[in-house]
Amino acid sequence: MRVGLDYRPALVNREGIGRYTRELVRAFVDIGFDSSLGLFGYTLAGARFGREELGVHGSRAELVRLRMPSRWIPWMLDKLGKGVDDLVGGCAVYHHTQPNLLHVREAREVATIFDCIYTIDAGYMDPEAAARMTAVAKAMVQRATRILVPTEFVGAEVVMSLGAHPGRVTVTSLGCDHIVRHLPPEGFPKAKEPFLLTVSRVDARKNHLRMLAAFERIVKEGFPHRWVIAGPRGYGSEIFEAELERSPVKDRVQWLGAASEAELARLYSQADVFMWASLNEGFGLPPLESMACGTPVVTSCVTSMPEVCGDAA
Repeated sequence: MRVGLDYRPALVNREGIGRYTRELVRAFVDIGFDSSLGLFGYTLAGARFGREELGVHGSRAELVRLRMPSRWIPWMLDKLGKGVDDLVGGCAVYHHTQPNLLHVREAREVATIFDCIYTIDAGYMDPEAAARMTAVAKAMVQRATRILVPTEFVGAEVVMSLGAHPGRVTVTSLGCDHIVRHLPPEGFPKAKEPFLLTVSRVDARKNHLRMLAAFERIVKEGFPHRWVIAGPRGYGSEIFEAELERSPVKDRVQWLGAASEAELARLYSQADVFMWASLNEGFGLPPLESMACGTPVVTSCVTSMPEVCGDAA
């Protein structure tokens, strides 16, 4: 059976859906399914990763690649009278890995829905983007034969908020292979200075303002650590940046921006504590990554986090 897959996130996004898509295909390659894979990779942006980092080096997976803006693809498919399943050489199943739905002509469709954050009005994202993603997710639910979700929490949200039939929803939990493979057998040397770590995009939902307030409090009480943040800017990050600039502990906060998986493995391993106060998560992979590296986790206890962390945090 040949499987087509939307591989665009894997080529251009380091975190989140990009990482999920890379690791999914890497797992297919590892079990010898690579010759049956057709990877759709039309993007205007250049690929940020080589085949080795993508996990397909030396494999027989077919990457169909053309530099083209995503917004042109529906128009092109319509003019050609084809579906995206045709562009990957034909397939029995096509997997939508992101909320960017393309026309499929004949294949049965599978979709992964990571969360339903865009369906709630909580100021977590641009309202126009939220409305667009909600419409796409509802269409995915109607079209897909099988809907994959990372947690039971998201499964319930997909049923309640998007109208999915419960019998078509399957939980497929996420793993940490991408971090563990970068852990050296001898471990990492101890950090020169003790630090707390947070790994996430800096946006309103991730709750960096609350973590900054907590950090200010413990520093005032004599806590000797620095706070290291690894993650790019996100929606509303300017609010955190302004608050950080006014903070009495700003010299103790180091914002690294986006980090590679090898860098993350080192940071997780060297940190004394991982700090995570997210307000809403479909899965919340960083706390699990931290645990995989042997570092204790302090986390919020909302949405999917009790399910993911259990009693280990």
